[in-house]
Amino acid sequence: MFLFRLAFWVGLAILLLPSDERQQERLYATAMATIERAATFCDRNPKVCAAGGELWAMFLKKAEFGARMAINVAGSGGHAAGDAAPNQPPSAAMRSGPEPRPSPAAARGTLTPADLAPAWRGQLQRTGT
Repeated sequence: MFLFRLAFWVGLAILLLPSDERQQERLYATAMATIERAATFCDRNPKVCAAGGELWAMFLKKAEFGARMAINVAGSGGHAAGDAAPNQPPSAAMRSGPEPRPSPAAARGTLTPADLAPAWRGQLQRTGT
């Protein structure tokens, strides 16, 4: 599917290109001037580039902190480095309700296939043909 979309957009771009030689030269000159202006932006606007560089450095620092924090949280099972060990159960104050207790038969693995089957599946619908 990606190749069809790519072929469509490339074909559309080719159809929009001018066929007259004078228009082609003008389009080429405009494209080259645009590339030159983009490449020399920092030479013409050093203050803006310096501010952009500072913002980029701050963004990278924040992104690194966020990634490090996500790795630490994922690796510790949701506990920060200074919290209790991840294997310890939460305190009684942190629990939201009673803990579910497995049935004794499930704990021993003594359920039969009939016990595991659903109790009701509904009636089969018959067609009138």
